[in-house]
Parts: sequence; structure tokens; C-alpha cells
Amino acid sequence: MEQTLQSAVRAAREALGDAGALIAPIAGHEPRFELFHAANSICSQKVRCVLAHHQQPYVSRTVDIFVGQNYLPSYVRLRMIGCDRLGGNLVSHHSGSTSASAGGCDGAVVPTLVDWEATQVMVDSKRICIYLDDQAADASKLRPAHLAGAVDEELALVDNLPNYQMLMGRPAAATDGASTNDSLRANFSRKKVALCDRYLTENADDETLVRAYAAKRAKELSAANELFSPEAMQAAYSKAEVAVQGLERKLKRFGGAWLFPEMLTMADLFWGIELLRMENVGAATFWNGGRLPEVERFLAAIEALPAIRASIINWPGATF
Repeated sequence: MEQTLQSAVRAAREALGDAGALIAPIAGHEPRFELFHAANSICSQKVRCVLAHHQQPYVSRTVDIFVGQNYLPSYVRLRMIGCDRLGGNLVSHHSGSTSASAGGCDGAVVPTLVDWEATQVMVDSKRICIYLDDQAADASKLRPAHLAGAVDEELALVDNLPNYQMLMGRPAAATDGASTNDSLRANFSRKKVALCDRYLTENADDETLVRAYAAKRAKELSAANELFSPEAMQAAYSKAEVAVQGLERKLKRFGGAWLFPEMLTMADLFWGIELLRMENVGAATFWNGGRLPEVERFLAAIEALPAIRASIINWPGATF
């Protein structure tokens, strides 16, 4: 297994052409973790944030999703080791969210974490974050045992928000009626379908790659056909806005700095990263101008966190 993993990682590195960068290195120690990620991927940002919170050293490998590097066969083969270990089906229908728990594993996305100590590949950002937190000392845990159930509810809520649609949409007030951009949004997914077609043809004799690209093709085709109508876009923005309104109520419940009275948790980080993304794509109208004062206060506190600043705010290319 170890040699197979070494070969797969080596091939992915070479295909990506990324020399790698050491993040928070400790002198005399080889990093346990190697992260394949994209600067502006919200799922990658979650993993980078948890690593930064725990001051965990790792090797950073950049995957340029704008040029489709996440579709490169060598990277997909590496990721499929994690998908197969995760079990279940590969996702073949796009819900609008990035949740692997809800739909299954995607063989052509980021992030992918290699744990060299355990000689395994980890996929699904939520699962990776929990795994990393489990390795940490109790005093710094973001998901302590006594709050794990409540934290997990928030992680699941955030994980299932419609980020894919909001990434290419507009503020909710502008989504009423027909949009001249509907076909442009759908074409974003159709370009991914075309990439899958290309790699399916080029790798027709590779069963693992055929499984990965066939599922990814079906997923992106469903996105093109279903996710970008005015009605679907309005529903996506409405779901996100309702969720943020719910966050306002939860923050008022305890009246403290964070979602739970005792401490900062992974739920706060996930929500904070989600709000930063919404702000980045023009959806801060949900809370700005005093509409949701607790959310505004919460976001300001999130932006001041060293882990958030290191992994997103000051990370090159993390915003659009």
C-alpha cells in the first residue's frame, strides 16, 4: 500500500508541476501531511484553516482548478484511492452543494489530503477537518467530545449550502425573472462535461478513471440542466439567506462571541468561511446594513482570527 501511495503521489506531483511549499515547518521534522488544494476552493479553505488553527505543518500542493488540473488523470487516480477507501457511490448528480456525505465522492475535486504517517489518502473536506482535529491535543480541539453532536449539526448545515450556484450567481435581489446569464452559467458545467469526455476517450482502458470521469460527467451534466434556471437560482439564494437568518438567532441565543458559550469550535470556522465566501460573491446583502447585527459582529470576530487570516484572507488567490 505504501509503495502504491508513493507512486500515486509522485505521479500527481509531476502532472501538476507544483514544487510544493512547506507551511508552518518544524526544523528537523518531515511534515506528516501533504495537501492538494486550490487557493479559492471553499472546501480547501476549511482544511487549510483547521491546519492553521492547530499549527500543523504540511506540504502545500496547488491544484489550478481554473485550467482543469483537478481533472488530470494522475491527480484523479490519487484521489480515487481516497474515494474507494471512503466507500459508497461516486456522486453522479449535482445538488448544488459540495457535500460528499449527501451525494458521494467526486474523483475530480479538491482538497485531497495525504497522511504519510497513516499511509492513506483522505477526501471530503468535512471528514478531513474532523480527522485533523481528532489528532490534536484536547485543549486545542475544535470539536470536543461534549459538543461534538451540536457541532456536527452545524457542519452538516454549512456543508449542504448551495455554494456551486452562488459562485456564479448574483445577489438574491437580482435573481428574479429571466437572466441573460443562465446559459453562461450552464456552459460553466458543460465545459467540465467536455473535459470528462476527453479523458474518458483517452483513458478508456483504465477502469478506475472511467468510473471517476463517468460519474463526474453525469454530475456536471445534471448541474448544467438543473441548477441555473431563474427558479433554481432563486431557491439557492433563498436557502442560503434562511440559513444565515438562522445563524443570527443562534448567535443571539447565548450572546457570546461564538456559537457555543464555552469556546471557539469548528462550527464557527465553517460558518465564518461560508460568510466570507458569501461576501466575496456579493451576498453580504443578507446581513449588511444592520439587517443581522449578530452576524455582522460574528464575521468581524472571524476575520480577526489568525487561522482565518493565514488560510484565507492573506492566502494568495483565495478571493475572486
